Amino acid sequence: MRRQVLIYSGDMFNELESVPYVITMDVVAEPDPLTVTTYSGVHISYTRLDHVPKGALSDHFGTIPAELLATVNTRLFLVLTTS
Repeated sequence: MRRQVLIYSGDMFNELESVPYVITMDVVAEPDPLTVTTYSGVHISYTRLDHVPKGALSDHFGTIPAELLATVNTRLFLVLTTS
């Protein structure tokens, strides 16, 4: 099934052939307290984590700005450390 996700990865991680997966966060239609909204109105659910084989990825639409990534990083860290 095809879905839209934010790929949570970086160049160094992507180049590690021994790691065949990337972490993903679902893009959802409606915002809620556990989403981060991009400047273009896309809602990223940072608590809905999954891992996907790198080879299964298809269309790449772009990147998010550094300051928005910092927000996602902070919230993801809070979720992971309080779980």
